[in-house]
Amino acid sequence: MTKSCPAREVLGHEYDHYDPTFALDPHPTYAALREQCPVAHVDNYGGFYVLSTFDDIETVLMDAKAFSSWPADTPPTPGHNRALIPLEVDAPDHRRYRMIIDPVFRPKAIEHIADSVRQFAVELVDNMLAKREFDFMSEFAVPFPSSVFLRLVGLDSTPQTRDQLCEWAGTILHTTTHGAQAGDAQAQIAARIDAGKQLHNFLKALLAERLEKPGDDLISLLLAAELPGQRKLDHKEILNFAYVLVLAGLDTVSTAIGFSFLHLARRPDLQDRLAADPSLIPNAIEELLRYEAIVHMTRTVMEPKELHGVQLEPGDRVTVPLAAAHRDPAVFENPDEIVLDREIPRSMIFGAGSHRCVGSHLARMELNIAFEEILRRIPRFSLPPDAELHAYGGQTRSLENLPFRTWREES
Repeated sequence: MTKSCPAREVLGHEYDHYDPTFALDPHPTYAALREQCPVAHVDNYGGFYVLSTFDDIETVLMDAKAFSSWPADTPPTPGHNRALIPLEVDAPDHRRYRMIIDPVFRPKAIEHIADSVRQFAVELVDNMLAKREFDFMSEFAVPFPSSVFLRLVGLDSTPQTRDQLCEWAGTILHTTTHGAQAGDAQAQIAARIDAGKQLHNFLKALLAERLEKPGDDLISLLLAAELPGQRKLDHKEILNFAYVLVLAGLDTVSTAIGFSFLHLARRPDLQDRLAADPSLIPNAIEELLRYEAIVHMTRTVMEPKELHGVQLEPGDRVTVPLAAAHRDPAVFENPDEIVLDREIPRSMIFGAGSHRCVGSHLARMELNIAFEEILRRIPRFSLPPDAELHAYGGQTRSLENLPFRTWREES
């Protein structure tokens, strides 16, 4: 049996997934841990293990019996005593809840919005061309997928409301905003709790409206839904369910678009290939999602398990960063290179097991349309020479900003 090693002995400092510097480029950290300490113990945030190999992370995500998804946060939020649906719910209830929303996000169910999604992308690209130099996150990466998601689930609203929802979601997931700095767990938790309450109150008010006048929105769907062979959802379940869907719908695709265009902006050769041959776009998206996987999930050990020679006991917490898994050289040849036509043998870019992302088809639609319309109209782009990038850490990593130009200097 191998004794786990402290992450700080390998890194020279404590592992902190909320650190903005780490969030911008965590890959050297994961490479060091993978080589020297693939099951590393971390003292931060109440203590947990961080895994760094594809096989170990896949093992955890595929074994929901031994590794519970409750609670999903590291550190867990104080007072959070009700599992978020379906994110933190284990079998058999997890499947019952997923059956309610799976039909909403199937390919056939979302294909009707493709034209309107493309039209919105065109409008945003028009604005980008008019401005020529701007912050890509605020001009495209955030408004595009968040507006699409809100329209799909019938929560279409003003840009001001959309931006407020995005701000709450970002604070809940990243907690390095509003003065909550990396390493300051108390401030991070306070920021998360405050944003969570505000989002909950927004959804509670919407629930009250839909009880009086049902519509085609997400809340109305959940009001009419029944757990298979059982009962209707109670109001707490509905609010809980909607809360998770809003968080997921407003963050991850924005982040994926941002990181993808950061890397493309740094690589004129990749821009030129994709602009010249749009048929490469679908595979390029999969490769860029692999190259910069963003989700940092946590599981709780439910029964004794051994990983990489380290004995884990019930109650232990393990984090499974997808960024570490998808740069593992045991699975991906030259993992630190972007290969647009790479054949990806194994992938967990949308998770794995029963908790695989319900919105993966919508995400791929949004990403394909975004790539097609931007590269069609802006085939050459770049970062300003003095660009300073900032990132958020947390349950997902995200770019805070992305200075962007709709042209590039030719050498």
